Amino acid sequence: MKRLTALLSVLAFAAAAPASAFAWGDLGHRMVCNKTWDDLTEDARAKVLDILDFKTQEEFADSCNWADAYRESHRETGPWHYISVPKGATEVIMERDCPVATSCAVREIERQFQILKSTVPKAERAQALMFLAHFVGDLHQPLHTGFAEDRRGTMLKATFFGEEWSMHGVWDYALVEYAHRGDEKAPVRFRPVMPSDHTFDWVDAPPLTWANESLTILRSPATGYVGNPGGLEFGEIYVNQNRPIVLDQIAKAGVRLARLLEQAMKQYP
Repeated sequence: MKRLTALLSVLAFAAAAPASAFAWGDLGHRMVCNKTWDDLTEDARAKVLDILDFKTQEEFADSCNWADAYRESHRETGPWHYISVPKGATEVIMERDCPVATSCAVREIERQFQILKSTVPKAERAQALMFLAHFVGDLHQPLHTGFAEDRRGTMLKATFFGEEWSMHGVWDYALVEYAHRGDEKAPVRFRPVMPSDHTFDWVDAPPLTWANESLTILRSPATGYVGNPGGLEFGEIYVNQNRPIVLDQIAKAGVRLARLLEQAMKQYP
């Protein structure tokens, strides 16, 4: 009961905190986990709710923002939400970009998944599940695999439809909100980009592959990140170029998270 009370307090903090503080924004992470919920079997859903001491899909979606609120009082978990690469990098190299001492999203997804599958106490599994759900979403936000030099775009100023943002914030929140018009329950468009004879390979790809997918998107001309001097203005053309990418990445995160949870729940009685 104490764990549940503490969890609810953290979730209340998350709901009240500024949306720009969250990767994919509060809405984006809910969208990821609503997509996950839709893809889970009834058995897996029931086990997920049991681990979290929850009753509803809405509570599960809320918990997918828990890791951001937890970070406020546990700053050591900050690097777990992203992976930074050198400017000009075209590939994520774990030995270079993810020091064991501080970890990163790739390593933490793997670690939290193993905890969730283990026989540790239920409270520890619940925490691992919430970390896992959040970090899978984080790693599919392209600027969470960004250049260390500008702190993954957080130091790059930008103007989005006349409002001041950072480039990171545009992708965390502004594009998500604009693309979805605030309706997190609307269907998330998803277009598999893999060849038809490998339709399901991308689902089981490891987290390092996800990071490299995000880095490829980050480096594409449409994103406007590479070579950005800061202070650029973005509007309707930018939205039209990047809205499909945003929705695809959110949906892809949801599908992959569902696969991980299905696998983990096989180990749960």
